[in-house]
Amino acid sequence: MPAYDQVKVWEADPNPKVRPRPTRPPLASRARGPVAEGRARRVEHKWKGWEIDEKVFVWARLGCVATLGTAILWWPYGRSCGIGLATYLAATMMIIVGGVWVVACTWISRMVRTHALAILVTFWGVALITGQVLPRIGYAMVEATWLCR
Repeated sequence: MPAYDQVKVWEADPNPKVRPRPTRPPLASRARGPVAEGRARRVEHKWKGWEIDEKVFVWARLGCVATLGTAILWWPYGRSCGIGLATYLAATMMIIVGGVWVVACTWISRMVRTHALAILVTFWGVALITGQVLPRIGYAMVEATWLCR
């Protein structure tokens, strides 16, 4: 007799129990659609006795990333080549990473207008990086180099 015939994998119950159908709560207590579901799942944080809605934290994240996206226009160091270019690209990459983070947070929190703003901030970061990368890969009319010579 083979070994696989000796192992009992499952057993059929000759007298299955009849399960009652689950009942639904009355209409008044049921959530109506995804908006009401989102309101029911909203997390409130307590901070020094204050109840703070999670949306405040999402707006704070967006504010930080948008501030970085605006402040990078006044980058105080050279960014034509070398270390200055590398640090500029790293800072610009932080705009993209932060923007994607806020996009995910707004998607989870179902904040439509904030989601659109977060996508715009992310695209702003992508535009800043392409403005530096395209001349260095030979796509633009003006050529630039990665390293200072």
